[in-house]
Amino acid sequence: MQGSETESEGGTVIFRHWTHRGKYTCRLCHVDLEFSQVAGESEIIEEDNQAGRYCGACHDGKEAFTIKACTNCHAKDAAHLAQTKKAAKKAFYVFQKTMPRAKYGNKIDWMQAEVEGLITLKDTLPGISMAQKNFVTNQRDEPLEPNLSGLPGIIFSHSKHVAWNGCGMCHPEPFKLKNGTTEIDMQKIIDGNLCGRCHRTVAFQINDCALCHSKPVSL
Repeated sequence: MQGSETESEGGTVIFRHWTHRGKYTCRLCHVDLEFSQVAGESEIIEEDNQAGRYCGACHDGKEAFTIKACTNCHAKDAAHLAQTKKAAKKAFYVFQKTMPRAKYGNKIDWMQAEVEGLITLKDTLPGISMAQKNFVTNQRDEPLEPNLSGLPGIIFSHSKHVAWNGCGMCHPEPFKLKNGTTEIDMQKIIDGNLCGRCHRTVAFQINDCALCHSKPVSL
């Protein structure tokens, strides 16, 4: 996802998701800062930001530009909105050229970018994030069998998801803690549920089937 637009009392907000994804883990924003994974569902008001919540947790003039720089995010009018969107798109294309390419979505291979050291993701914020203990033991690549026979098996990597998402973004919702107790099918994913919460928008696209269905078929 390149970005999104949200209506607010201060005018349309242009949010550049890719700039945040290149600097912070998903867990930091969607668990520690409590942003909903559904755009517009957090119902942020200016008082939240002023109190150091949501956008205000980082946009303090130290971690990121201050929230007082209103027009960096809020469009003043239709002309300014068009100008901001155009500038955001141009900036994205410049950034995209520095990243390894993917087939679908915004055409950036974020996992490979991290492997190559092109991005280094921050996972905590002083005064916001709770101290974390390294207690997660399930770091394995977990084989899963698809419901339809003949499809290549699924290799699910806990280690990759733990590094970006922690545990709280996936458990206990939408995935139950006990392995095999969550009913998964492709239609649910296509509709934006389960894996589709992320793998239709910000994670690699579900069109790239072989990234999940990577275990050879047993004959």
